[in-house]
Amino acid sequence: MAIIFSATTARGKGRVPAAPGDTLARALFRAGFFVGVPLCAGLGRCGRCQVRFLRDAPLPLPAERRRLSGGALADGWRLACLHPARGGEALALADTGPAPAYDRLAGPAPVSVAGPVGLAVDCGTTGLAWRVVSLADGRVAAEGRGVNPQLGAGTEVVSRLAFALEPGGGAYLRRLVIDELLRMAALAGPQLSALCVAGNPAMLSILCDKPLAGLARAPYGLAWRAGETVDLGSGLPPAYVPPFFGPFVGADIAAGLAVLTRQAPAYPFMLVDLGTNAEMVLALGPDRFLAASAPLGPALEGVGLSQGAMAGPGVAVAFDLTPGGLVPVFFGGGPAPAVPKGIAGPGYLSLAARLREQGVLDVDGRFATTPAATPLGRRLAAGIGNRHGEPSFVTAGCRLPASDVEELLKVKAACNLAFSSLLAAGALTTAQLASVHLAGAFGTAVSPGDLETLGFFPPGLAGRTHVAGNLSLEGAALFLTDPASREQVAALAAKTAVVPLVAADDAGYAFIQRMVFSYVP
Repeated sequence: MAIIFSATTARGKGRVPAAPGDTLARALFRAGFFVGVPLCAGLGRCGRCQVRFLRDAPLPLPAERRRLSGGALADGWRLACLHPARGGEALALADTGPAPAYDRLAGPAPVSVAGPVGLAVDCGTTGLAWRVVSLADGRVAAEGRGVNPQLGAGTEVVSRLAFALEPGGGAYLRRLVIDELLRMAALAGPQLSALCVAGNPAMLSILCDKPLAGLARAPYGLAWRAGETVDLGSGLPPAYVPPFFGPFVGADIAAGLAVLTRQAPAYPFMLVDLGTNAEMVLALGPDRFLAASAPLGPALEGVGLSQGAMAGPGVAVAFDLTPGGLVPVFFGGGPAPAVPKGIAGPGYLSLAARLREQGVLDVDGRFATTPAATPLGRRLAAGIGNRHGEPSFVTAGCRLPASDVEELLKVKAACNLAFSSLLAAGALTTAQLASVHLAGAFGTAVSPGDLETLGFFPPGLAGRTHVAGNLSLEGAALFLTDPASREQVAALAAKTAVVPLVAADDAGYAFIQRMVFSYVP
């Protein structure tokens, strides 16, 4: 029997059904709330699923005491992801506001294009990027990006797959993305005759209604390797989906590699896409490629950290070191708000890198307990205090608690492990690597120097690291305008071997060994 509770928003009041085992947040998302809102899926860290119990509020949990003020707790505010749906609850939902401004579906003024057009889409775990191109000459008619509406099921792949495997979950997630594709198709107009969707295997397998069990649990494997045209229905053109290289090395990397190899790069090079997963390909030569992936979680997307936010107005994306201290740099170069709206993933790495350079943060991720070596370092160290029982660094309204540092170390360890595993499998030293190409939205915003300072990448590599932009979207457009490129990417898939990071019995040690702000080979 379904569990029923009520929810009140600015739009009115409604009854919400829940399945046994649902949290309040999951039941609300399934009922159409929190669509497009980046939730941390039960970690109790993002704070975006706040609800107010209008009666019989449960006792606050430790995570809620850290996230919510005493006044809010007394008024009945709680985090919906931490409480099971029992039935009979009467809730009021906080206004989550619109989707982040940077991610609203928008693009430049349309360019008039004669003849048929194609729609290229990069379907990421967090965002959807799109481009309308002329099929005759590749001219860009319009482009833009929006949030992935599935975010309310969790910002990373594991939680998304878990939701999709629940009864009706996959169909619900699929419908959310199909609706966004239809909006994009409407912008393309009646000339639309072709569609290509790139992305990671989990997102595309959900979209194309393919088996998911091999992606959700060990031993991981692919029931569907893509590299074919799929009918998505709903009046959309048949969608070409580029091939997957492995369970977690998807069509986004395949599309990016197809673009890069056409540019006659010097070998060996590395293609790296960092997001909720680290996907990497080491190109040893035109006929040999090694791929690896590692789960990073949502931290680099700005989710699950104390002030984490997706990039947008009022959000810090970097930190500059000045004689007066650390100064946040806000999205788009905009003015500093009275109160920062949050810190994006690249901003967190920038802050940690500046503190690491000045000795305020040590190699193990601990805040300095002895005076820093420089006057500026000592001035910065004055920003270390204690908040909710844990050490925290505060500057200009931005804070970095020890728990956030630990999350960054986990991300760093996973990325370092994937990078070093590929170099070892290719029998390469860092000096032999010609270049690294950073792809994706995060790669566009992050500083290669910060990645080197924190040990994501080996020392001496920042100068050979290039920001490549959204190669997944560029490749998807290529597959629409050049049919021969589909054969090319199929050949690349056949030449690519997936490298396991470490033997199962060594996995824990290899990961923990790399939880330091220094590159470990």
